[in-house]
Amino acid sequence: MVSALNGFGMAIGCMDITGAIFFELMIIYMLCRRNGGRTTADDSKEQQRGHVATLYGNRVRPWMLWIYLLLLNVWIVVSMLMVTGIILHKPQLLLFWLLWCFGGLIFDVVFVGLWIVELLSGDAIEALTNILISLLTMAIEFSFIYVIYNIYGNLTNSPKEQEIKGNPLLRFSYFLF
Repeated sequence: MVSALNGFGMAIGCMDITGAIFFELMIIYMLCRRNGGRTTADDSKEQQRGHVATLYGNRVRPWMLWIYLLLLNVWIVVSMLMVTGIILHKPQLLLFWLLWCFGGLIFDVVFVGLWIVELLSGDAIEALTNILISLLTMAIEFSFIYVIYNIYGNLTNSPKEQEIKGNPLLRFSYFLF
């Protein structure tokens, strides 16, 4: 039996995994497109410079895309740990996802600071757009952290967990498996 809160947490994890896979496929497509396929004059100039064109016309180095792919794979693993923790009633597995989200919040705060500097010195429309997107992302992350933290609290206070806390042998085996 799965409570509504646990079901919502599993939905968050599954949507995280689906979104990360979608972005990975986009990046792989961009990398494959750079390495083969078209051969126009613009493409050869881009390959000589070592850049990959993005959707917005900015240039990105391929090694940046590989780092992003690595981060997306870590995101998938962390989300799978969260879903597994909910299914198997292992609250300690949810801690990885919570730490991952707190790291994302720190990056959002840094980016908001950088975009405020850009707002004061550069393109105001682009900076305001980026600030609003980051604030929206932070609000969503805070709500997801709240939900997963409540699931963590519920799993920690479950009767199964209380039985394990009372028996030292079960407590040791609980953290191993």
